[in-house]
Amino acid sequence: MLEEKGYLATKAGDIAARAGVAEGSFYIYFKDKTDSTINVLTTLLDEFVLLPSQSPDTAEHPFKAIRRANRRWISVARANPGLMRCVLQLGDENPDFAAVVQRANRTWFGHVARSVAQRRGIIDQAPMLFAVYLLGAMMDELLRKLIIYPDRDFLALLQTLHGDDEMVADATSIVWLRVLHPGESLPRNLSRAVKAFANVLLPG
Repeated sequence: MLEEKGYLATKAGDIAARAGVAEGSFYIYFKDKTDSTINVLTTLLDEFVLLPSQSPDTAEHPFKAIRRANRRWISVARANPGLMRCVLQLGDENPDFAAVVQRANRTWFGHVARSVAQRRGIIDQAPMLFAVYLLGAMMDELLRKLIIYPDRDFLALLQTLHGDDEMVADATSIVWLRVLHPGESLPRNLSRAVKAFANVLLPG
């Protein structure tokens, strides 16, 4: 229901009807529509921010790990555009849920910053965490334009580049790599569109 109608248009009665229960039964489990929505969206965030139980593989090229995370994030948004829209809508309306989103971001960004700092032997992680916040903000805005609130001009640009979700993930991963691992080389097995982007970003 939330996926189809969004948070603002969904009513408690809609959720109860979809679940096949009386509206009164809905209030046995949830205080209101907001409470049930927070429950659903928090689960979505928790599943994405589930951190690996093992230490990062330092033998793996960092681009592969970055690309894997970016492709996963874009695929989650692509599979749940309505729920992602709900995250934005409810975050604007409910300070408690906004804090949940911020904590999820902080958890993931902190994990990335620590992993990079460990690999590069950096002691002061604060500048690295700041860089990851900047990159995360780039990804959030990109998902808005690509999936959540599609930007026609941006999608038209992608079409001229023969770009798809994987191309976007790979291109953004080049930016992440250059910011977080400036000394690392790019992999060779990139698509033509991504190579063209890399050549513009990193001439020569």
